[in-house]
Amino acid sequence: MLNIRTISRALFLILGLLTLNVFAAEGQQDVKAALEQRVTEYWAARQSRDTRTLYEMESAARPGGWLTPDKAGAVSGLPVRNVKLEEITLDGERASVRLNADVMVGTMGWWKQTLEDAWVFIDGQWYHDTKQ
Repeated sequence: MLNIRTISRALFLILGLLTLNVFAAEGQQDVKAALEQRVTEYWAARQSRDTRTLYEMESAARPGGWLTPDKAGAVSGLPVRNVKLEEITLDGERASVRLNADVMVGTMGWWKQTLEDAWVFIDGQWYHDTKQ
């Protein structure tokens, strides 16, 4: 038979787990909001061709990384405009971001495209996951 003490412990355990889930959900929203801000800053810099800001937000520009300031422009890709954030998918310290944008494709002009972007959380900050 269950006694009052066992039932009380079970209820406190359930209440504690529910509380942890609420805090985890709030924490994830904070992480997502921080990432959304970084993504917005990064793509604003891409649109304005601000290579210094782009360089500072690249994971490979961190100490010990392979990216140097003089090569930062090479990883920025094709010109973009009208960038709109569509979706963020978090997976621990990694994230995938889907965006829609107009991309300048050579002499063919501006083309609407869906872009997939990888981000990584390093030392308390989100960085664009630099492709080699």
